[in-house]
Amino acid sequence: MMINSNLHTKDLYDVTHLLMKVREVTSSHLPISHSIIPYQILLVVMHASLRNEELSVKQLFNSGSFSEMGNRYHFNQLVKNEWIILKDHTTDFRLKLVTPSEKLIIAFIEITQGLNSYK
Repeated sequence: MMINSNLHTKDLYDVTHLLMKVREVTSSHLPISHSIIPYQILLVVMHASLRNEELSVKQLFNSGSFSEMGNRYHFNQLVKNEWIILKDHTTDFRLKLVTPSEKLIIAFIEITQGLNSYK
């Protein structure tokens, strides 16, 4: 396959190398070894938290293109292993909100430090 002349091989190499580093660092700090679903869940939970947005379980499950069964299994494992926390919504008793645990926040701090050292 020919690489488009507008794309520089060095740029492709740099981006590929960065993505390999992201995979390496995240794999050593997050429980994502056999599936991308927990990775997606953890990213969405952290992203919402950092934006100070409430995130319901339903919103979380609708954020990816994975099956309900796959989402539910990995979600339950992440709750059980204290990567994410479920909280009651303050005004709507039907909703459960998802927030990162201290364990997840620490993992993202360590990931950030690992990636910053890459630069």
